[in-house]
Amino acid sequence: MSKWYKVDNAGKVFHAVTEASNSSVYRVSVLMKDMVDEEILQEALDHVIKRFPTLAVKVRKGIFWDFMESNEEKLSVQQETTYPCHPIHPKENNGYLFKVLYFNKRIAVEIFHSLTDGTGAVEFLKTLIYQYLTLQGEEIEVDGDALLFSDQVPSKYETEDSFEKYYQKSTRNYLQDKVQRAFQIKGTPFDPKGVNVIHGVISASALNNFAKQKGMSVTEFITAVLIHAIYSETMKYGVYNENITIALPANLRRKFPSITLRNFFSVVNVRVDVSGEITLEDIIKTVSEQLRSKTDRQHLQDGINRHVQLQKSLKTRIVPLSIKYHAMRYGFRHYGELAKTLTLTNLGSINLPDSMKNYIERMEVVLYPTKNSPINCGVSSVNDQMTITFARSIVESEIIKSFFSQLSRLTDLNVEVYSNNWGETK
Repeated sequence: MSKWYKVDNAGKVFHAVTEASNSSVYRVSVLMKDMVDEEILQEALDHVIKRFPTLAVKVRKGIFWDFMESNEEKLSVQQETTYPCHPIHPKENNGYLFKVLYFNKRIAVEIFHSLTDGTGAVEFLKTLIYQYLTLQGEEIEVDGDALLFSDQVPSKYETEDSFEKYYQKSTRNYLQDKVQRAFQIKGTPFDPKGVNVIHGVISASALNNFAKQKGMSVTEFITAVLIHAIYSETMKYGVYNENITIALPANLRRKFPSITLRNFFSVVNVRVDVSGEITLEDIIKTVSEQLRSKTDRQHLQDGINRHVQLQKSLKTRIVPLSIKYHAMRYGFRHYGELAKTLTLTNLGSINLPDSMKNYIERMEVVLYPTKNSPINCGVSSVNDQMTITFARSIVESEIIKSFFSQLSRLTDLNVEVYSNNWGETK
């Protein structure tokens, strides 16, 4: 009998809001030091997929909610032929909602966001790479990381919905919270449609030391420089009275003990009001204060309660799925998307066994752009290589260029920039 899973609290939203301009597909990838062997990668995937039951699923339509059912079909690795974060069509992918891609030295996992968040995706990719290297005959020493062993029986705690576990019933009506509209980046969509990706690589330790000397975290610094780049390129010489808001996904596992491999994150909005001349120092102060206050446990608890409250409502539970999805799409377009300028996700320093690091150059995170956020940003670090990746669906790239220019100038550090060149004339 096939095993089935409820779609987790965050996953339900992604089922509702996915459309042509919003694939809800993100990517985590590694650049290996050697060319990828397709046959060995396929063999590794065949082993590893059994270790992650909540990824090895296909979606089924229910009356009140979608649900996931175990998928026993073969998932084949594919050579990359198109732009990142391309929509995943289950009928063309044996029902699966994620892909394993390769191209030259890159191994990439692209996942529909309803399945898991960045933490779950990274754990899957780490296990896949471990199995791949082992099958190549490499001796990889691990130190108690059970996930790396594909024959280990999954723990029930890895498959739990931690939103449900940590939800606290509250008399507060979170649905009445007002959302302020943020500045929206405008641009010319690529024709044909696609995603241009620009990566900037910088020393993780050097940037971390620079930020510490200034009394801030790396995430605070990157966020502040990005806001200043948006301000400099789009608002500085115009008439304005708006706010630039960066949405930062926060890994809830850091505050609420959980080893779930499903979605377990909250989004923290950091807002800087712009009504006149503003300096980077002003932005840094505002960003630091907000990010620190909004990532304390109580604020994140409110976020969990807010997201679960609607789905706990009896009225909502008996409403047909089509009506629920319509309401979710409306909320996403008018409250979620319009309340942010862009999203910045920082997965931090990826923990790998030292013996694995010898085979990996760097890691990349690509966060899909959307109609109202045509530029988004992903950050990750491995081997002291921090990769800051911008994905855009518009021709204009001035904000990205300004960001990397300011980053290099302010820190006096070298930034290596490369791109997939989608939509750019040669």
